[in-house]
Amino acid sequence: MKTILIIIGIILALGFCAFLLPAIIGIAAGIALFKSGHFIWAIICIVGGIGINIGMIAGEFSGSGGGYHDEDCPYCGSGDTDGNHCYTCDDDF
Repeated sequence: MKTILIIIGIILALGFCAFLLPAIIGIAAGIALFKSGHFIWAIICIVGGIGINIGMIAGEFSGSGGGYHDEDCPYCGSGDTDGNHCYTCDDDF
């Protein structure tokens, strides 16, 4: 049982690190560029990596992903749909 919980914990930690990978890469590249004297590029890399992660989070919560979307029927314009079936003209879209 302990081994299974450890394996699950490792998988969760790896998934979290994979989600933060753009920020990790941006910060690592920024540190390397900062040490070599390229201060502007270092800031661009750090801000870019963190910005990508913020964009990923914002996209996740904005509803731009899959799932249920209430749309108007393209055939008759009725809003009486379940997202892919129009109840007014009884047609799938």
